[in-house]
Amino acid sequence: MLNQKEEIVPVEVNKFVDDTPQLLGYIDFTSSLKVETIFKKINSLLNEPEHILEEVEIILEGRGQQLNISPYKEKSLKDIGILTNIASEFKLKVMMPKDKMSLCAQEAIEEDLWLGASASPTSTESVNRNTNNEYFHNDILPSLTSDDEYGLSTQGHNISIDVINYVGLVNQAMTCYLNSLLQALYMTPEFRNALYNWEFDGQNESRSIPFQLQKLFLNLQTSSKPAVETTNLTTSFGWQGSDAWQQHDIQELCRVMFDALEQKFKNTKQANLINDLYEGKMLDYVRCLECSTEKSREDTFLDIPLPVRPYGSQVAYNSVEEALRAFVQPEILDGNNQYHCEKCNKKCDAHKGLKFIKFPYLLTLHLKRFDFDYNTLHRIKLNDKVVFSEILNLNSFIQSSDTSESEEQLEEKEMTKYDIDCCTTDSGSALEDEGCQSTDASSAINGQDVNCSESDEGIDVSSGNNHKIEPKGPYTYDLFSIMIHSGSATGGHYYAYIKDFEKQQWYCFNDQSVTKITEDDIRKTYGGASHRGYYSGAYSSSTNAYMLMYRQIDKERNSKVMPVEEFPLHIRNLLKQMREKEEQDRKIKEKENELVKINVFCFHPIERRLLDAKVSVFIDYTLEETVSCAAYLKFKLEGIVAKEDCRLVKFNKLRNCIDYSFASDKIKFCDISSEFNISLSDWFLEIRPPNTPWEVYKAGGINVRVYPINLQLEELEEPFVMRVNAKETVGELKQRFSLLLNRPSNTMQIVEEKYIDPIYYERDDQVVNDECNSFESKLLYVTNFVENEPDKSSGFSKLKRVIEKFRHVITIRVFLPDVDAGILEMLSIPLFDPNQNLERLDMSLDDRNSPNLSDSPQQATTGICCDGFGDQSNSEDSSLSDSDRTLVGDAPGDGMGISSNSSNSPGDQHMVSPSDPTEDSYNYEVLGNPAEDMYWDDNETEEEQRISSYYIKVLNIVSETATEFCPYSRYSKIFVDKRITLDRLKRHLEPYVKVPVDYFKIYRQYPTPSNPPEDEWLNLNDTLKCMKDGDCLTIKLGRVLRKDEYNVKVYILAPNSQEPISFLFEHIIAKGQTVSQVLKDIILQAKKRRLLDLSYQKCRLREKSWKKAKRIYLENEIFGEDILLISSVLEIFLQELEDVERVNSINQTALFVRRWRPSILQLDPIQEVIMNTSTLEELKVAMSQLSGIPLENCELTLVKTNIPGDMHKLEIIDLDWKVTATCFDECPLYASNGSIFYYRDKNETLKEMTAEERKELNLQENKRLGLTNSIKTYSPGKERALKIYLDMSPCKKNDNYTD
Repeated sequence: MLNQKEEIVPVEVNKFVDDTPQLLGYIDFTSSLKVETIFKKINSLLNEPEHILEEVEIILEGRGQQLNISPYKEKSLKDIGILTNIASEFKLKVMMPKDKMSLCAQEAIEEDLWLGASASPTSTESVNRNTNNEYFHNDILPSLTSDDEYGLSTQGHNISIDVINYVGLVNQAMTCYLNSLLQALYMTPEFRNALYNWEFDGQNESRSIPFQLQKLFLNLQTSSKPAVETTNLTTSFGWQGSDAWQQHDIQELCRVMFDALEQKFKNTKQANLINDLYEGKMLDYVRCLECSTEKSREDTFLDIPLPVRPYGSQVAYNSVEEALRAFVQPEILDGNNQYHCEKCNKKCDAHKGLKFIKFPYLLTLHLKRFDFDYNTLHRIKLNDKVVFSEILNLNSFIQSSDTSESEEQLEEKEMTKYDIDCCTTDSGSALEDEGCQSTDASSAINGQDVNCSESDEGIDVSSGNNHKIEPKGPYTYDLFSIMIHSGSATGGHYYAYIKDFEKQQWYCFNDQSVTKITEDDIRKTYGGASHRGYYSGAYSSSTNAYMLMYRQIDKERNSKVMPVEEFPLHIRNLLKQMREKEEQDRKIKEKENELVKINVFCFHPIERRLLDAKVSVFIDYTLEETVSCAAYLKFKLEGIVAKEDCRLVKFNKLRNCIDYSFASDKIKFCDISSEFNISLSDWFLEIRPPNTPWEVYKAGGINVRVYPINLQLEELEEPFVMRVNAKETVGELKQRFSLLLNRPSNTMQIVEEKYIDPIYYERDDQVVNDECNSFESKLLYVTNFVENEPDKSSGFSKLKRVIEKFRHVITIRVFLPDVDAGILEMLSIPLFDPNQNLERLDMSLDDRNSPNLSDSPQQATTGICCDGFGDQSNSEDSSLSDSDRTLVGDAPGDGMGISSNSSNSPGDQHMVSPSDPTEDSYNYEVLGNPAEDMYWDDNETEEEQRISSYYIKVLNIVSETATEFCPYSRYSKIFVDKRITLDRLKRHLEPYVKVPVDYFKIYRQYPTPSNPPEDEWLNLNDTLKCMKDGDCLTIKLGRVLRKDEYNVKVYILAPNSQEPISFLFEHIIAKGQTVSQVLKDIILQAKKRRLLDLSYQKCRLREKSWKKAKRIYLENEIFGEDILLISSVLEIFLQELEDVERVNSINQTALFVRRWRPSILQLDPIQEVIMNTSTLEELKVAMSQLSGIPLENCELTLVKTNIPGDMHKLEIIDLDWKVTATCFDECPLYASNGSIFYYRDKNETLKEMTAEERKELNLQENKRLGLTNSIKTYSPGKERALKIYLDMSPCKKNDNYTD
């Protein structure tokens, strides 16, 4: 019965984590007192808002025990089993909301978000956190009542707050097997302590396995992170990045790792560490059954491999003990397998077997669950149930020296019996991955409920109740680690269940997740499944124990984990260095968080175009530091301009101009970040001429294009770009224009171009740049009236007429090709002759347009340089000085938009002629100005006459040296009305290009680097409305397509040459031409251009599809009928033959074949075979005739590769040469014209290679094939052996490694 006596219980509270507890008051405890009433009383003591009451937690503490009573608000103290007669020994502690989260917990949450979700094998809600909360220093909170009927016992219940002070390991890719073994070694006190006592010699830190293991264990013991990396350790193994993507066996890793540690521990105090802890001894013996003479050999072992099933049986062993008994069961040698006894001097029956002499201190049992099914010829996993106990008594396996028991008696001796039913089940499929989820639902093993009393045998994972039997001999072992494999024989996942010896609590270590587990979780690792019904395979568990680790129960030898305060001096120093390194990394990370990327533009003085780049800067950098450390190097200006002649200014990308400059370059980004978002801002790297002052740019200023007008001649002069400041008046502009143009300001008139009507500024106090239309480009006209003119109205009328005439005029730059007689003759292009071409030029517009040309011109590309920096220079006779320009430098817009590539396709390479060093030879005095004196048609329609009246004028032709970035040596500046058509523009440029209009093409240039850098302008009916001031056009030589004509890119196909596919030239074919005609024309052009000299009888044309050669064109086939012409640009192969053409029917197939010689690892040159049928037998006959391989020994395989049919030699070794198809054009081959086959002699043996030779071959093949980013270090479909390399490089010839 519960005591009804009242007891006074004190109440304490901590409002902050580090505060000293404050006494709030006292509460009277009675058995009928409800928990909800306690909350109300405490709330009255706290004097906090009501919503705070919902968030506090109340802990009953005393006798070294704690209980959270918050979940039981609806119950009384009696209902939850609180004994009020002992309540005076307890006190209530109030957890405030702020008290629930420590800094460590917040950091852990952030780390979890960074690491991502982990596939935890348990459904428990316990979270791995490292916290120093002073209230919850115990892992398990014992019950405050002696009565379990209220459900408050900690046995099997998770009502207490459990802090798990363990750190997980990050899975690099497929390193779960490594993580599981490392956690098991870390949780082994004897191994961890011995490793801490090892001292590093300071040599080759990155490749020292014990040193990196020390650092990893220190991180696992002291880190505040939820999980740590293992990359430093795997680097010390000599592993590369690809090794993390290999699946390996955990038992294999254990052996290899122990071997590597033994090598590293040589000549140190830990030289025998592995043997002292893990080595056991056994006797391999043979005993004659007639004379009882025994011959034996002593062996050592680090683990014991236990078969899950007896050989040839479908029923597994019931338990580990039974498997151990079978392991030492002797084999009878009789019949033909009798043993020759030297003492009997004859063959006798004998026993051959193993005996254990000594078991190790740390015993490792390997359950061999992977097997080979000889029926299916596949690896399988045995998921049978095998029970293991927590306490394993192996004393019966060691025969004492004073015993006289016979062998037969030993064999009949039974091991400890258990109540559990140990029936086994067949191994099922790995279709269901149970993991190690904790659940209250009962699960059955072999048809029995695991929660029933009969099935309660196994491991007790509860706290404080370890029902261990007293050891009756030296070899009694305590289970502490279970390595679990979840999956199938082809792949899966490893994790570990490990017991903390001090806390006697089991945990699940699943990569970065560490959680508590229950007894039910461990039972599930026995294997097997519930009773299976119709769909038997679907119910078989694939999650089961794979490796078990036991520790010998020895009070004198059993150790505890070395605490931090007892670390050796060298470990304390190492820990200090690690924490200092972590602090440095943290500061660097914080610094990187201050790193921002800004957009920087620069008009490059060499490339003569506007470039842009992303530049990374720290927020506390000054503008000067950014120029010196980032922008100057980014644009590769070293040796071109000095750093002191560069500065950063704010740039307005939308208005194509500098926004404003700063008073000092010492200003930091953090000081100006409040004005705008730094990462979204645009900047301009301004370059000034040496020894000149910096221009001051005020905010709100814009760039305007200024067109001077000669009112007397009614002509425009070459424009220039000028910066107009905000609120600048007409009078101020007049003064600046007066200095620039050397004209009086009193008679000057300024007009601003608008979309609707121009604005005529009549008063000097009017503001030109009022910042209203901040993104609108401005264009000004400037002129002077005649001084002292009596009637200014006539001057205004003339000015309006001139502006109306020129308001649609823009300035563009046209790059002209260099022509000479040799180039024109090679391209079959005639020279332009005005007298002979007048009649042709009078053709109507409809006749000049080819109906098959594209009628959808591409949208004009707008560029930042066109208005802002596109054409800022004066004309050659202008008086504009450098100091008055908006941007310093000579004509920064000249050459804008010129890409380093002159063409967007190889086919255009022949259209650009070499440089012509001579000056322009056009005779203006004889021929006149085409824009003014030449009219194209006396019988033009009204519309054509209107188009003909549009203004166009070539201002000049400039000759300069071609460069890498501007490959044109001639260009012209042109005034042109945007309403003019492309056809009219071409005809006007004809005398300047010097070839007829049908023999050159116009390409639009993109103003900034792009891909493609230009595109051909095809539609002659297009106007120039898509262009704007400063845009560029490029002219290239080449005949314009007529109706039913197509451009064809011709490529040379030479499979055995160093360059199997190479571009030859572009050719024009017409619909209706035969293949024979086209082939003759191509051969003639190739010879004429001095490219190739081929024979017609030994050439062919064939279809080109990407890098593959397809069907062969027959000479009588017709383009447009037999050969579809569905694209304006086609591609074909020109292939030279060794002999005359043998393909004369579309039913024939041309295949490529290469012989593989495995004995020397070499591919023969590619050959062509012509097949009349599609049978593989005929193909083998052809290969046999080519190579001399007997037909019955000829093997072949189809390879999916391009010409020339090359592959990585290590991949060729693994090709499937067993082709079962009968025809190569059917399933599964589907070969056709141009397909590539390998063939070989099946009796030729493969060259044997060592691991070093294989690596060397791999590197050579990667280099030959250019596979720098795709390193092939293993054969696909084959497992790579697990190795730990002990020297500096795993790729050296004499590698010292363990495997």
